[in-house]
Amino acid sequence: MKLIARWQFWLLIVLVLLGCGLRLYGLNWDAGDSFHPDERQILFHVTSLGWPTSWAEFVNPALSPLNPQFFAYGSFPIYLLAVIGRVLGYNLHDATNFFPLTLVGRVVSAIFDSGTILVTACLAGVLARKTKQLQSQAWSVALLAAALLAFTPLHLQLSHFYAVDTLLAFFVVLTVFFCVLWVDSPRPFLWALLAGVSYGLAMATKFSAAPLVLPLLCAAWLRWQRYRRFFDLALALFGAAILMMVAFFGTQPYALLDMPAFIKQVSDQGNLARGTLDLPYVRQFAGTLPFIYQGQNLLLWGMGIGAGTSALIGCGWLAWLLWRNWQSSWLIVLLWVLVYSIIVGSFFVKFMRYLLPVYPFLIVIASAFVIVLSQRIRWWKWPALERMSWLKPCLQVIILLFVLGGTMFQGLALLNVYSEPNTRIQASNWIYQHIAPGSVLTYEQWDDALPFPVGKHTPDEYKQATYTDVNGQPTTGLDLYGDDTQAKAQQLANLLPTVEAITMPTDRLDKSIPRSPGRYPLTIRYYQLLFSGQLGFHLAAQFENHPHLFGITLDDSNADESYSVFDHPTARIFVRDPHYPYTPQQLLAKLTSGLRLPDK
Repeated sequence: MKLIARWQFWLLIVLVLLGCGLRLYGLNWDAGDSFHPDERQILFHVTSLGWPTSWAEFVNPALSPLNPQFFAYGSFPIYLLAVIGRVLGYNLHDATNFFPLTLVGRVVSAIFDSGTILVTACLAGVLARKTKQLQSQAWSVALLAAALLAFTPLHLQLSHFYAVDTLLAFFVVLTVFFCVLWVDSPRPFLWALLAGVSYGLAMATKFSAAPLVLPLLCAAWLRWQRYRRFFDLALALFGAAILMMVAFFGTQPYALLDMPAFIKQVSDQGNLARGTLDLPYVRQFAGTLPFIYQGQNLLLWGMGIGAGTSALIGCGWLAWLLWRNWQSSWLIVLLWVLVYSIIVGSFFVKFMRYLLPVYPFLIVIASAFVIVLSQRIRWWKWPALERMSWLKPCLQVIILLFVLGGTMFQGLALLNVYSEPNTRIQASNWIYQHIAPGSVLTYEQWDDALPFPVGKHTPDEYKQATYTDVNGQPTTGLDLYGDDTQAKAQQLANLLPTVEAITMPTDRLDKSIPRSPGRYPLTIRYYQLLFSGQLGFHLAAQFENHPHLFGITLDDSNADESYSVFDHPTARIFVRDPHYPYTPQQLLAKLTSGLRLPDK
């Protein structure tokens, strides 16, 4: 009751609700076209689920309709959305419910991320109360952490997708929060068991949560340092381990019942992350520097410069704090941030979302550091500052504006991309208005084909150029990720004179392929000639929608591809010149001049 009576409590609730409102804004950003491939994949498996008719069918992974047969992500998010969909009355097998279920999933994602705001604030407050420098400012630390996370750009963006990242972050923060409470609580078994349950749900959301065992063991070690009760500690750890397995296998039963498939798919994801499994959609990371690439994107785009800078400096401050008192509960937080960042930072694949499970903790560290810095400014005794009494408050306000104001600006700027039609929709609308029906179009494989349905217009008003691939099968789309060979050059030379327009709904390929000049000399030449107008096509339309606010545009062209490719990519349409000047033989000569390519 004392807590509820405090105005800080109600301000925290307002911040959580504000964060939820921001996350719910513009959820139908793709106008029902499901542009996010991971989200699509999850929904495909949600809508394929069914209930087994017998126990024998349930335990048979080859026959059970409850087996998602998909373990790149955990089964918990798949089952959760399926259950919510059924409760809301949706028939999972009705194709017309695919997009409504997608919107339901996005709402769930937004709610979980709003929950992360609340738990992060609670974690910040608890840690502050355990820190001598911050005991009197615990509410300030908690409220600042809530406000920062409410506007953190990457959290706002990922809340608009049902792609498990926000669910994973929530359970990771919840697990660490329970670990911190366990350290010196008079009810240790409760928090240890809750940590085990949360850990199991995190693992059932995505297997990358496995390193959470380290914060759990760290909490156990810190409790041992305080109380030296071996039997109680062992019993709590055993209970946590049991409940972790119950939560994990209870929400992902086919990790056990279909273990060979589970192990293979998880291993494939590990090989993909380490770069030993070569797939086109990760070739953008060729030549990128581990740790530097992720750190740059975190600082400039994921967290924003204000919060990101404070977090990085704050990690140094926290390391110094722990050097003086290594038994502090802050050790659990810093251990998780360091271990998880080192693991993910070493990957070949460097999607920004991979680091989301450390963002809330960096926000907590940044908030604590800013409050400590503000206190230090107030305590400074420099004569110059004493003569100018107004300077100290001004410095405090400047720091707060830089950290919180900067984060709010970048978060709202990103959110503004949802106030305009998706660039794919804009490009599709342009095609319907400017390209005659019946025209032959082409696109790039591993990307979407334009146009998408807009109003009464549908894609079948146009033809997609068809050709025979290397396996003798009819196919559409330019195979630009395929190996550069003489046959590929001939294929391009034969196809281009037959199409009226080349559509590029994103810049995924033309930005990633040039990173591998030794592998793609022909394709790089193709792009150079296309962009310079030397292939007989000219850029007729380009659509961009960068983060923007108050007339200021943040050009995120150099951010990680995943930051823009789903919800605000740059779309281009190249239209054939009125008098097409080249024969296939002339095009082939332009494409291959000076290049030595294998035949096949």
